[in-house]
Amino acid sequence: MTKDNIIHVALRLFLQRGYKYVSLVDVAAEAGITKGGIYHYFSSKEDLLYTAVHYLFDRIEAKYIDVFSRDGSLQQALYSMLVERELEVYARSLLGMEQGDYRENHASFILEVMNHFPKMQERIDRSHMTVCQAIGAKLQAAMGQGEIRPQADTHALAVMILAMLNGQISLGEKLNSPEIRKLMTENLWRLICA
Repeated sequence: MTKDNIIHVALRLFLQRGYKYVSLVDVAAEAGITKGGIYHYFSSKEDLLYTAVHYLFDRIEAKYIDVFSRDGSLQQALYSMLVERELEVYARSLLGMEQGDYRENHASFILEVMNHFPKMQERIDRSHMTVCQAIGAKLQAAMGQGEIRPQADTHALAVMILAMLNGQISLGEKLNSPEIRKLMTENLWRLICA
C-alpha cells in the first residue's frame, strides 16, 4: 500500500462520512493495512488530513488549469465544466467514488475542514486564486478574440464562474439535472458573449 493509496482511501472516507467520523483504524481497514502502516507515512490523523487536502487541491487545480488552458473556445471550457462536470468525473475517478458521492459530500467536507482547521483556509484560498487566474487567462483570450464583451471585468467574471462551479457541487439533483446545467451554461453565455 503506497502513500497515495492511503490518501485516496482517507479522502474517500472523509468525503463519505466526514472527518470527525473517520478514525485511522477505519482508514487502515479500508486500505487493507494496519494502523501502524499509516504511521509509517503520517504522524497523526490531522497530518493525514492536511496531506490529503493538499493532494486533492493540487489535482483539482491542475484539472482546472488543464481545462481552461486547452485550445478551444471559452464556451467549450464552460460547457465541459458546468454541463459535463469534467472536474467531478475526474475527482470521482481519482478517488474511486460513485456518481453523486463526491458532489454531495464535497461541500460539507470542505466546510468541516475550514471550520475546524483554519490553517487549511490559506491552502483553499491559494487554490481559488490559482483557479481564478486560469479562468481569467481564458477570459482574456476570449475577449481578445471577440468571443466575450470587451467591457467585462475578467477577474470578477472569473470569481463568478468559480463560485458557480463550487456552488453547483452542493445542489441536489432537482436543481442540478443535465437540463438545468445546460440552461445555466447557455444563460451565462448569453450574459457575457459579444
